[in-house]
Amino acid sequence: MNLDDIIFKYRQLAYKLFKYNDSEGNSIKVAFIFDSQSDYLDKYLSFYKSLPNFTELIVLASDGTFRVTNNGIDYFIRHNHQDIFEDRNGNIRGISKSITRQVRNNLIMRINDLINSRSFDDILQIVNESKIPGFGELSVYDTSLRLASYKNLEPDKVYLHAGARTGFEILESKGYIEIGMSRKRFLHKHELPMQFQAGLKMYEVENLACLYKDDFKLLEQLQLNP
Repeated sequence: MNLDDIIFKYRQLAYKLFKYNDSEGNSIKVAFIFDSQSDYLDKYLSFYKSLPNFTELIVLASDGTFRVTNNGIDYFIRHNHQDIFEDRNGNIRGISKSITRQVRNNLIMRINDLINSRSFDDILQIVNESKIPGFGELSVYDTSLRLASYKNLEPDKVYLHAGARTGFEILESKGYIEIGMSRKRFLHKHELPMQFQAGLKMYEVENLACLYKDDFKLLEQLQLNP
């Protein structure tokens, strides 16, 4: 397996997202089918671009709620990073709505700053300043990406956190990036493997590194940089 194979999977293989509940906790048990992981990310972010005003954007973005359609029926669901669920070890994961509600209120107080923001980094800083305990680094990034999508702003670098950092730690161990890169807060485009620099947006690289970190373990070992 090589990086081109993984990028092909990301762009071309169908993706099924199964949800037991909608955003309000009501049972739906629906499988949503997308052309690929890339298609899912595009449709997910396009929802936030379609919202009528910034207040509604803040409410839904901070909670990780978005609309998807299955067989002509619209469902509102939460992104897996924020959705409440029980993992295989019996631990409750996700972000409670009481937490996202407080972050939402903090962001609404900063609505003019958000409207006037000129870059993804501006938005990331505002969301980071509006967070509370329990609303971690990944939720800050996810919320910022949703808000930025509304303004057609994109990250110009790859932020490393959670699964994405793990993915880049594996790439580093196999010689695909320079030693020490995975410990940085973010990577610039020129610091990425060449395959990631061509045709992938920076937020797609972050997404791919998180999704396919286990596939990275199957990559050929390259000569490690000294």
